[in-house]
Amino acid sequence: MPRLLCLLLVTLLAGCAAAPHQVRDRDDYLAEASRVFPGESRERVLKAAETVLRVSDPSDFEFRYTLTGFTGLRRYFIYAVLAAASGREKWDFMTEADPNGLRASISISEEGTSSGGYSQNRYEGAMASIPLYRLFWSRVEYMLSKRADWVTCDQAAAELASSNTNAVAALGGLCGPTSDGRNAPAPEPLPPLIARGSPSAPPAARAKPRPTAGVASSTKPST
Repeated sequence: MPRLLCLLLVTLLAGCAAAPHQVRDRDDYLAEASRVFPGESRERVLKAAETVLRVSDPSDFEFRYTLTGFTGLRRYFIYAVLAAASGREKWDFMTEADPNGLRASISISEEGTSSGGYSQNRYEGAMASIPLYRLFWSRVEYMLSKRADWVTCDQAAAELASSNTNAVAALGGLCGPTSDGRNAPAPEPLPPLIARGSPSAPPAARAKPRPTAGVASSTKPST
């Protein structure tokens, strides 16, 4: 169970707050975990996604790159008096060509060990919260200058509170208690792309050459 001890405590304190909707099948995955970016380059999309993750926890993310994507790894530790948990999130981000542009996808999972008293338990599983995926993509779109606002953790949590959804369980990974950058200011977005075929600036007028002393004019005198 993700962040077993911490989320269990938060759930108890939140009373009747509901668990977030989850990605449960392939249809959910295609709808929530992938996006198509028309006209975008692979390098821009990769840069945008990496920046979103780095901002969320600058000191704990490390990245392993491939030709078409990257794996982001984030270690965390939770301590709660008589219990503790340590684990690692894994964010697999991939891109591929699509007839409508560049398709990007993200898959999030975690594994770790929780301990309490004299026992230890391993946990492993997908982080499948739909609000987490949607927050991630909204921030990628901001980085690509496709939306004007960076959705903060407080804004995302407030929206979930209106539907009585447990925000910590829903947004852990970007806005959880172990994410040091959850209150960081919005990063600078990438410059917007210049659309292909858009009119370019007119070329600068060429200065007329100055006449060179001692060189006769090529114009023949009229007779």
